[in-house]
Amino acid sequence: MSRDVAQVFADIDAFDPDKFVAHLTPDAVFRFGNGDPLTGRAAVKEAVAGFFSTIDGLTHHIRNVWEFGDTTIVQIDIDYHRKDGKTVTVPNADILTYDGELVRDWRIYIDLAPVYA
Repeated sequence: MSRDVAQVFADIDAFDPDKFVAHLTPDAVFRFGNGDPLTGRAAVKEAVAGFFSTIDGLTHHIRNVWEFGDTTIVQIDIDYHRKDGKTVTVPNADILTYDGELVRDWRIYIDLAPVYA
């Protein structure tokens, strides 16, 4: 089954936490980098809103997508628009495990140090 991951990341680029969590199951588990896993849309929305408040925007550039049953792996370069007006591009990989059309487990593997350097 092919999923529209381009739309998922376009909704993240809209910089709207509600659009972000609309792609999650109500009890989704979400882990960003080395942060603690979060469970549920409310917790993820709060964390995403907090993260968005530290930057001025972001743009995802999908490089590759691999699908294996209910799991999709996405290789991405992300342009982070910093509060100082600079843009930093950081590579990352996301692993999304789906339940139907919604993500029930989302793991983001990234190093954000360059964004805040």
